[in-house]
Formats: sequence, structure tokens, C-alpha cells
Amino acid sequence: MGETVLYTTVCCENTPKGDGSFVPLQVNYQERFSAAGRTSGSYLKREGRPKDDDVLVARLVDRPLRPMFDKGWSNDTQVLQWVLSYDGVNQPEPLAITAAAAALMVSDIPLKKAVAGVRVALLGEGLWVVNPTAVQMAASRLDLVMAGTKDAVLMIEGFCDFLSEEQMIEAVGVGERAISKMCAEMEEWAAKVGKPKRTDRVLLPAGLEERVIALTRDAVEAAYRAPTAKDVRTAAVEAARLAMVAAIEASGDFPGVTDVQLQMAFKAAESSVMRGLVLREGTRADGRGVTDVRPITSRAALLPRTHGSALFTRGETQALCVATLGTAADAQRIDGIRSAASDSLAGDSDSESSGPGAAAGRAKDAFETFYLQYFFPPSSVGETGRVGPAGRRELGHGELAQRALEAVIPSKDDFPYTVRVESTITESNGSSSMASVCGGCLAMLDAGVPLKEPVAGIAMGLILEPDGSFK
Repeated sequence: MGETVLYTTVCCENTPKGDGSFVPLQVNYQERFSAAGRTSGSYLKREGRPKDDDVLVARLVDRPLRPMFDKGWSNDTQVLQWVLSYDGVNQPEPLAITAAAAALMVSDIPLKKAVAGVRVALLGEGLWVVNPTAVQMAASRLDLVMAGTKDAVLMIEGFCDFLSEEQMIEAVGVGERAISKMCAEMEEWAAKVGKPKRTDRVLLPAGLEERVIALTRDAVEAAYRAPTAKDVRTAAVEAARLAMVAAIEASGDFPGVTDVQLQMAFKAAESSVMRGLVLREGTRADGRGVTDVRPITSRAALLPRTHGSALFTRGETQALCVATLGTAADAQRIDGIRSAASDSLAGDSDSESSGPGAAAGRAKDAFETFYLQYFFPPSSVGETGRVGPAGRRELGHGELAQRALEAVIPSKDDFPYTVRVESTITESNGSSSMASVCGGCLAMLDAGVPLKEPVAGIAMGLILEPDGSFK
């Protein structure tokens, strides 16, 4: 796109290795300094592990592709992407999504439909721009990255400067129309040059799913209806699964059936029960209605020696947030290729872009004076696990919460301090990133940060009928 060049490959193992219950997909994306005519400022000049921004783009690529693989695909699949040339004008994120999908479409790896990605910007009050330049993004009131197929939206991620609901709906429509055209052309291209698709998938024996549903429906439905804690419900569902496995093995009706196939069938049965309760009765797990919010409690100023602190609890999800103020020396340095090739965006490290889209075109060696760091220890879900550098999920959730709060941070003229927010998840039963938004806002208010407005976050889901229809 322009003089921005992205190298993309996809490969998969020849034999299935996973258990069929998830897609073993790995996306690796990296922006090389040489793409913008630069060399890394670190002691080691060779690119090492991907930077945080690289990981965030890899997650953007992964998210819309994962649900488009054929059910039962369990061959390890890897997408590799490197930015080889960056012109400082055309941003690589939507290009990365489209390039990965295009590579999959012409390969022998089974992908259901073509997928494409776009970025949408809003200039002024009503000028919508698809795949804007870096200069346009710096002035945009909206930074929206979308991905989808010819007839549906798969992913929406972005942030904005106090746009109305009508404007956001219009933005999604602008992106959806552009994506549809790109996907139609990609499908025509793949039909001409693509390879025949592989068929080695984990499949269920005829009649197994129906038998499993019949054996487990009542017990699973009772577990979902009961207004109990997550651990109690999980134990009841697991008991139903074990009873089903014993019954199938005792019947001898499915000789040679594997544990993987039984697990896949049980997952389908559990999904069927949950979908039925939600769509036909408006009841969720634990007995709540579809619009009911879990009980919320919050407390500020609970840590005596921090600048600001807050404990935010929503049901069985809890975030302990701390806000720390500092000088310019405490700002987070961003060393990357963005805008290094564009004189129009280059500037000193103290320059401040005007719109939410500025993050898409950060100046060379820019500094963030507000940043949020999210920590998700394994103890938050009652498990043991790795503790160390932030993982991909932690980086993604931290960026999500940071973007939600950025728009209300005061300008440097009004508040010349660096603000660091830490969110440690102490227990989790979903929506911990949005708990970080709420707790982070409270912690900054406790620290005396003059926010423009208070911000709250909430997560939502959409459940459809098996045929994709919505009631």
C-alpha cells in the first residue's frame, strides 16, 4: 500500500497435533527499523523479541482470522509478518490483517471466507476516511480498526474523542462497505490462483453430538440456572461431563471414540444449553437477565503510601488499581518506525498530537505521558502459572483500558505530569479489562488528576442462533 511493504507467509504442520477444541494459530508480526531507514537505538542492533506495539498488531490479525477456520482444524498454523518498507504515510495494521487472510485464502489451509481489514478516521464533523494517512490520523477524532467478511463484521477495535452513538454506527457502516468490496475481489483472486483446501480435521462420529446433548442437557441446564458462584457451577458442569463419558463408554455405541471427540461434543451440548437459555428465556449463567449487571462495590484511597489507589469489584471480578504521578523523566519511551520516514510528523519528544489517532502515527522516539499497565496473575483464577514479563493478553487488555481513559487525561498545559496506572487483577470472572477502566479512573481521581470526565467500562457479547440469525 503506497510504499509500505509487508512480507507475509502462512505455514501449517502436515499432521494434526491439537485436540480439535481450539485453533492452534500463532501470529508473529514485527516492524523492522530498516523499513524506515533506521537502526535500533539499543545496544544490540539486531531485532529481538517483538515490541509491545508489534504484539498488539499481531492480536489484531489473530482475532478476525481465528473464528474463520473450519471446525475441527487442529494442525499447528503460523502466520509470519515483517514490515520491510514504511513510507510514514500508509499505516500497516489494516494491511497486515488483509495480507494474512489473503495468504490463507490462496494456501491449502481451510479458511471459510475471505477476510479484510480497514482503518476508519473522522476528520472534522463528517468527513470519513478509509485507510487514512498518518497525517490524517494525527488529526482524526476516531481511530477505528475493523475486520470482516463480505457480509459480516468480525472485529472492531478503536477509540475516539467523545463521538455520538450515531457517529459510531456510521463509522462501522463506512468500514463494512469497504471491507465487503475487498473481500469480493480477494475471493475472485483466490478462485484463480488458490490451492485445493485440506480436509484433515477432527470430526465427530455420526449421532455422537445428539447423544451427548440428550445425556447432559438437564444437568447442564440446572447448573446454568442456579444462582451460584462460578466454581460451584463449573464443578456441576464437570460432573455432568464425567457422567456422560461413563455412559457413552458403557453403551459401546461409539467404538473408538476419543476423549477429544467427546470433549468437542460436550462443548457443543453446553453451548446449545446456554444459547437456548439466553435467546428463548433471557437468562444467563447464574440466573441473571441479559441486561443485569453484577453487584458493584468500590473503595478509593485504601493504600496509605501511594499517590492514588482504588479497589473495584464487580461480582467475582476485582481490580486493584494504583495511580502514580511523575515528571517528564518518568514518561514511557516508544522507540519504533512510526513516522520516522515522514518529515511532516517528525518533531521533538514533547510534541503532542491533537486526536485519538495520534497513537497510529507516533513520532520518532515519542514519549507517552499517560500509560496503563495491566497484570493478570494466575492466582486471580485459582491457578498456578508463569509469572514474569507481560504476556500478549496482558498487553492487549492494558492497551484496551488505556485507550478508554486517554481521552479524559488533561493536556500537558493544564497538568504537566506523567501518569502511570497499574491494574492488578485479584480475582476474575470476566470483564477484567473493563474493571481496570473503572478502577483506573477512581485511582487517578484519588491521586488528584483533574480528569475531564469520569469513565466507566463494560463488556458485552452477542449470541446468535446456530444459523447465524439474531432475534
